[in-house]
Amino acid sequence: MCFPGMVVSLTHLLATRREATRDEIRAALTGNICRCTGYERIVDATLLALAET
Repeated sequence: MCFPGMVVSLTHLLATRREATRDEIRAALTGNICRCTGYERIVDATLLALAET
């Protein structure tokens, strides 16, 4: 159930902070508890999304 929260959190981050750093992305995810990942691929994908826009 962590994925919907991550999507909402990162959608807000992408809409409000177009030059977010790796640390800012990780901070945006702090309220989401996830046992299945270390967030690295999610952070990498978010950085990629920021670079493509």
